[in-house]
Amino acid sequence: MTFVRNCELPDDLAYDVEHDQWARDLPGGDVEFGITDVGQTLAGKFRFASFLRHPPSRVPQGKGLALLESAKWITPFRAVASGELVAINTSLLERPSLINVDPYGGGWVLRFRPDEHLPWLRGEQAQAAYAARLSGRFWSIAGVNEDFWCVRCSDWAE
Repeated sequence: MTFVRNCELPDDLAYDVEHDQWARDLPGGDVEFGITDVGQTLAGKFRFASFLRHPPSRVPQGKGLALLESAKWITPFRAVASGELVAINTSLLERPSLINVDPYGGGWVLRFRPDEHLPWLRGEQAQAAYAARLSGRFWSIAGVNEDFWCVRCSDWAE
């Protein structure tokens, strides 16, 4: 496990740094996807999750698969490549804050079988990209220009 500004970056995952998503290779060619520690910190408490497609479904690249809503934003979770949606995390329907509490475990969003290999960053490349991204200053909700540090909220009030 690597930490960048208190943000957890498990070494066995691939990362889309721009969209704050992670990917875990599973047996059989499936890939599990979720929101990174950075993403859940930026978003704040997740309040709502819905799935726009249900497995099994063939999906073209860029198609919306889920809609995630937090205190700060609403974002579609899109197919990163063409492929087949094989599973969704229905636990998020009742408890979307699992993304905040356990982003790399119980907070996974969906499982997908992409038609092609994902060119996401791994290992030292991912760490360097996140270190560069997080070295800047961020505007907080209060409008304050401040340093960014990840916060994992294990006691979100349900």
